[in-house]
Amino acid sequence: MKEKISPYLPGIILFVVAVIIGLLSYQDYGIGWDEPYQRGPGLLNFNYMFHGDRELFVKENDNHGAGFELFLLFFEKGLHLKDTRDIYLNRHIVTHLFFLCSAFAGYVLVLRLYKNKFLASLGFILLAFTPRLYAHSFFNSKDIPFMCMVLLTLLASRIAFQKNKPWLFLLTGLLCGYGTSIRIMGIMLGSFLFVFLLIDLVTALMNKEKPLKQVLNILLYSVAFCFSLYISWPYIWRQPVHMFVESFRSMSHYKWGATTLISGKMITATELPWTYFPTWFIITTPVLWLFAGIAGIGFIIYEISKKPMEYLKNTPERNYLLYVLCFFVPIMSVLFLHSVIYDDWRHLFFVWPPFVLMCLYFINKFLHNKYRMVVQGICGLQVLAIGYFMVKSHPFHQVYFNELVSHEDEYLRKNYEMDYWGCSFKQALDHILESDPRKHINICCNLSAYFENNILGLSEEDRKRVTFVPPEQSDYFITNYRGHPDDYPGANVVFSISVLNSSVVQVFRMRNIDFKLR
Repeated sequence: MKEKISPYLPGIILFVVAVIIGLLSYQDYGIGWDEPYQRGPGLLNFNYMFHGDRELFVKENDNHGAGFELFLLFFEKGLHLKDTRDIYLNRHIVTHLFFLCSAFAGYVLVLRLYKNKFLASLGFILLAFTPRLYAHSFFNSKDIPFMCMVLLTLLASRIAFQKNKPWLFLLTGLLCGYGTSIRIMGIMLGSFLFVFLLIDLVTALMNKEKPLKQVLNILLYSVAFCFSLYISWPYIWRQPVHMFVESFRSMSHYKWGATTLISGKMITATELPWTYFPTWFIITTPVLWLFAGIAGIGFIIYEISKKPMEYLKNTPERNYLLYVLCFFVPIMSVLFLHSVIYDDWRHLFFVWPPFVLMCLYFINKFLHNKYRMVVQGICGLQVLAIGYFMVKSHPFHQVYFNELVSHEDEYLRKNYEMDYWGCSFKQALDHILESDPRKHINICCNLSAYFENNILGLSEEDRKRVTFVPPEQSDYFITNYRGHPDDYPGANVVFSISVLNSSVVQVFRMRNIDFKLR
């Protein structure tokens, strides 16, 4: 028993430490822009699923999959949560723990690929403690959970193809179908795995083997995928195929007409250049992981070009072909379909696990020669640098930028979106409520949704103390500079938070108040 547990012990320790950190800090994160919007359609699906309420088909919604929102609502309803603060704190910790569980699955996957505990531990760190993704793991209930399901599906498929047991393909189909119920792009990973199963069937026929097992694998995988997708997405129950196709068409051409800031320019989301994703990915990925990942991709593509059949047949090498496909095909699909992405690269967070696996592929090349200690030392330094940033910037890891972009005073704020979901409004509101003892406080801000969302995280007593009003009636003005990256001239700043020398959120006093600010 001890020998069986020993390889997983570093991952278990990392997981437990990460869980403790999460439990101690989850209340520090504000409520993001999309959280109420995500919970709303989820609640409609829940009410239709359990109460037959047909408002789901009457009320306009964005057709997002409801898989993870239903999961969160099961906790909410099961715990009988009523107060908005309790509801959103529960959402944050459940989403984060799900994220950490998937990171542990990443540890297991890397361990199975390389039989190396150092590399598996590094994989857990890359998956769990990449700054932007770590912050999003609390308040992003769609991009992060889908990324988690991609990772879980990759682990299940690795074991399934290795052991070639039908029940493992059933499990893989269930996981992939559920992931697709969160974000419809899961159909892409599902298609890759289906093609691999077809290749195995053709290979068996060409070798004049009995194909019954391959046929059974295909049937179990396909049925499990469809069943899991169907049961997790009540919206498609009436007309599964039609509703699914309609949702896919809607998502691939989703229109968001607002503007976003990149390289100092405000650009309409529907007119973003093809360089949008590459730019964000390059400047927000820790430098060592970025270059190692790019090098890993190069090595894998080179190896595939030398012996392509080894990467098509059911061999260990085929896993790396899958990782290349899972990274490049979604990116190329976004470019080809002209799909709208915005708010950095969060819509493509799910390409991070395959990128990490290709990054580790490159690092593994240097763990079996005289450079092993040097490579481990360099990786350790990168981990320490990231850890230092995360401690210093807590809880604003979502505004991480690497050394490839300037960190001069206010450069990031004036050139790139920072806290675009307004989570920092929690700290701004907390400061106002702690420093201003009055029972009624009037507040305005650059976008009202930031205020409306984050008061949901306040206690019932504090929610009654604050009111959103027009600027001319306000005591305080809060801004995260979304849509207005320039300075506010002549403003009286009473509270400010900066990360990497750029302001994330600021509070301005709008008029004289007859008490002394602490």
